[in-house]
Amino acid sequence: MKNRHLVGIALLALITLTACDRDKISDTSIFANVPVLDSASYTYPFDKFLYDSLLVPYNIAFQYKLGDETTDMDYNLVPCKYDLSKQVACAVKYLWIDVYAKQINPEFLKLYAPRIINVLGSPAINAEQGTEVLGVAEGGVKITLYNMNGFDLKNMAWMNQYIFHVMHHEFSHILHQTKSFPKEYERISAGKYDSQGWQYHTDEEAYSMGFVTPYSMAEAHEDFVEVISSYITDTRAVWAKRGFEMAEDHTHIVSVNEDQEGTSTIQLKINYCKTWLLEKYNYSLDSIRAEVQRRQDNMTEEVVMNQLYKYYE
Repeated sequence: MKNRHLVGIALLALITLTACDRDKISDTSIFANVPVLDSASYTYPFDKFLYDSLLVPYNIAFQYKLGDETTDMDYNLVPCKYDLSKQVACAVKYLWIDVYAKQINPEFLKLYAPRIINVLGSPAINAEQGTEVLGVAEGGVKITLYNMNGFDLKNMAWMNQYIFHVMHHEFSHILHQTKSFPKEYERISAGKYDSQGWQYHTDEEAYSMGFVTPYSMAEAHEDFVEVISSYITDTRAVWAKRGFEMAEDHTHIVSVNEDQEGTSTIQLKINYCKTWLLEKYNYSLDSIRAEVQRRQDNMTEEVVMNQLYKYYE
């Protein structure tokens, strides 16, 4: 398999999130000065959709307009194109927000979801490291998604790489920093983590060492959330390369190839993640995966965008 990390794409930036008191922001908005929507504005239908569908029910602001206060000035960045911003927002609601609202409950998102989803059109390239930052989470409050001008609603692999793997990854960081991370997990691959050289490993090398992705090798907390995100977003074909057979309805692992090196370690990590999420949050990892995979399989432009179209009637 071609190693995308060696050609300049790193899965995620190394990020340290700060746990915060989520209870304080569950019932009241953290946005003190929400702009009054201008019904005469060209963007009003989209802004009204974001207000009704994200801000009011979940206290999530979707930011698509480029501003100095929301942009990392270390990169040369451009805004996401307006029409693509609409598609990204609808896809995020369909494949991320609606999944958790349905499989757990809306209050779960209101309590734990990042407050801001910020989308930018251009990639964020670290030229010296030869890596690309796909997403950044700041203090458990804001997630920034880069390269959204490359968004393609018909390319699920691209969306998972640049959006949904990132979203589930960062959301899982919020969860494990809000409630205690299972310390026993750190011992599973102790001595194998490589914070400086993970990007030089192929997918197959990572699998053989008991990691679901090369980025999992960065450190234990990244490993933990990579297992969760990969379990949710990766197809049966990707899991087959790791030595796992997934049920056709995506609900659970059917069998594991014990002869394939690394599978027993990955299986152990999955079990830790499942148990911890269920005990701490009543969150079924199998249910979230099944719902995401079902939506991916049934996704069409009409299904995703219909939620916005009514605002233009």
